Amino acid sequence: MVTKPRHTTRPCGWIDSSADDLPLSHRLSILYLTMPVVVWLVGWFEWWVGVPLAVLLTAGLWKGGWISGSWRMSLPLPVLCSLLAALAWLLLIPLSGLWLFNDDSETLFTLSLEISRGGWPSYLTDHLNDSSLLLSYYIGLLTVPGLIGRWLGPAALSWAIPLYILLGVGLLVAVFTRGLTTLRSTLVAIVILVFFSGMGALEVLLTMGLSDAFEIMFVRTGDVYSIMESTISSPTTGRLYLFFQANSATLWFSPQHLIASGLVSLIIIQSRHLRFAAVAGLVLAVCVFWSAGSAVGLLPLIVSLVVQKGVRPFLTWSNLLVAPLLASLIVFYLLNSDRPGGYGWLWQHYATHSQMLMDLLRFYLTEFALLAFLLWRIDHKIIKDPMFVASLVALSACPLFVYNIEVLSGGLGKLSDIHMMNRIAVPALVALTYFASRAITGCLPEAVGRANAVISPTPSSFRRLHTSLIAVLAVGALVPLSIFLKSTNHPQSGYEQVGRTILTHSPPLYAMERSIATVPRWLQILLRDRDLKEYLGGRPIISSKYEVYFNRQDNMLIYLNHNCTPRSEQNTRFFLHIYPVDSSDLSLNRKQAGYEIKDSRWDSYTQRTDACIATFSLPDYNIDRIATGQYTPYLGVEWAAEYRFRQPDQTIATHIQSYNPSDFYNSYQQLAAIERPIIRSIFNIHWIRLHRDTLIYVKNDCTRHDTRTPFFLHIIPTDGSDLPAYRRQLGFDNHDFLFNERGVIIDDECLAVIPLPDYDIAAIRTGQFNPADGSRLWQEEAAQNT
Repeated sequence: MVTKPRHTTRPCGWIDSSADDLPLSHRLSILYLTMPVVVWLVGWFEWWVGVPLAVLLTAGLWKGGWISGSWRMSLPLPVLCSLLAALAWLLLIPLSGLWLFNDDSETLFTLSLEISRGGWPSYLTDHLNDSSLLLSYYIGLLTVPGLIGRWLGPAALSWAIPLYILLGVGLLVAVFTRGLTTLRSTLVAIVILVFFSGMGALEVLLTMGLSDAFEIMFVRTGDVYSIMESTISSPTTGRLYLFFQANSATLWFSPQHLIASGLVSLIIIQSRHLRFAAVAGLVLAVCVFWSAGSAVGLLPLIVSLVVQKGVRPFLTWSNLLVAPLLASLIVFYLLNSDRPGGYGWLWQHYATHSQMLMDLLRFYLTEFALLAFLLWRIDHKIIKDPMFVASLVALSACPLFVYNIEVLSGGLGKLSDIHMMNRIAVPALVALTYFASRAITGCLPEAVGRANAVISPTPSSFRRLHTSLIAVLAVGALVPLSIFLKSTNHPQSGYEQVGRTILTHSPPLYAMERSIATVPRWLQILLRDRDLKEYLGGRPIISSKYEVYFNRQDNMLIYLNHNCTPRSEQNTRFFLHIYPVDSSDLSLNRKQAGYEIKDSRWDSYTQRTDACIATFSLPDYNIDRIATGQYTPYLGVEWAAEYRFRQPDQTIATHIQSYNPSDFYNSYQQLAAIERPIIRSIFNIHWIRLHRDTLIYVKNDCTRHDTRTPFFLHIIPTDGSDLPAYRRQLGFDNHDFLFNERGVIIDDECLAVIPLPDYDIAAIRTGQFNPADGSRLWQEEAAQNT
């Protein structure tokens, strides 16, 4: 009996490339990617640069039919399922706020905070070098949440960032599942999208053994790629660990790369018509703003579209005029940053070429070649698809050029972070994911489109091929599965974890690769002047070290110093005393004093020049007058001034209070002279009871050399329950300090004043230590009743 050859079809839900419609998911995706670019152009650049480019970008999309035309909207069951799946996928990443932040998530959140505060363009404060650095990063994902933060306050970032990522992931899932008409096929495709990955786990399995591989992937702390890389890469073996990140891993570490390049690559594959060709250059320029490496990875797909449609559809004014201008501006803006890391050809960083060839063979086979072979065996026509071939070419070329190389001992290069390879590979990986999902859904009973049948293997062979394909995808799914399982081991809210510090004070960013240290002159001309003109109206109400402006529209005070450095200000604090017209507006604990207190540490937004800025929001009640100024804790008031709101036409009443640190410390010197020290050492230490227990550190014939090293102060309470939970096991509270934070040198005498906690103290242990190795320079201990 002769078995009839089985006819296979284009897989279930395959999009007809000849269709010339623009589905809603495609329109929304392009608008989603374009919106941050428009905000960036209008908000960061002078109007004569940003507004025309934003208008031309919008006009190009309108002319291409991506904004104009019919916007038909329907929400069938598969689309709703896609949105719910996108929400579930988002909840598994740190930026959802459910799990502990990783470094990448905290960086994105902190950068968006900088975008939401102060003026635009955004500058990062480098406290180490007293400089102001222009933010230069892939901020496509952060611009719109940053704008929301400017309107509603930085606290809005806690929901604006996850919401904007959710919109992007929802569109990605909706576009990926477009054309699938049943709930089952939609769910199967979503599972493949979420868990798609190369079979990198297979090498760990073969190298380490089952038990060790299980521990590496599911037990050890840290992301699976770092562990696998450190385990397999070694200077002694002369090996590197090459890998492509899983879709979920890219979303985990840097969601902007997956969202942007994934959407564009799927749109290219699904809508191979003239409308996309007319705006291909614009879309590619927009993608550069989101992810420059991924935009490079899109080029093979666009080239394959040119091969199919010819050059003529691409010859539009949008592609030939607007796209080069926009792309040039974005590329020059990104390339001016000083990003560390090496780069070069792969063979330049291998001990032997034979080992490199073996690793490349392993890499090709496990990451995509075996999967591509099975797809070809299932559907022979796929090899004629230019998009499929372009994806394989891109994946084959990606590892040959590497970026971000860390040199190990012995001269062997280690790919500590193969950023460029993984970013360029994202579009091709998403395309391969798409082809794999359609091959699987094509074997479901509801598969359609059998008119395009080709001669294929026998039914039993056909089933074996699909089983093999599912097995390959299942092995790859181990990597994203391990990432998800490890995330649930840290069920701490990310926003609660960093919110109290980040939302009120952005931690210093020393990552120079995210900023431009020296802004080129041509870029300074194009960027808006960031002197807070939108806030500073008219003359200042107070003129002192800081000019104080009252912004009526936002009911806030803006403090501006045109000539300062961050380092000189970072230990200071502002005080603001607000006297209301009606004292009943005050809280009960402030009515006796007659004014409201708003003290704050110096929290600057440093401009591109040597200017420092701070802001205070005022209460809604009627204000009679304010008293404000700046002081250094334990040193005294630097300047103080008063302004009466009920008599604004009067001459500004400004009082500069001259101060001398010795005046502030005079009483402490007298107390130290009367009270005998409880500790006699390099520093004599006096235990003084004022309104609260206080330690006074005193040293005669003192020089700055005596105060350079940090002090440690361990406080041992009478009742151990007074300690914070994380200190109870150690049995003491830690109050280490630097001398310049708490002390002053007066007439060759060093004097530092340290307030003690309110709880009952049994003893203290103090001294100085070397921060380089932790060694103690001197150490003494004393009980309270000594």
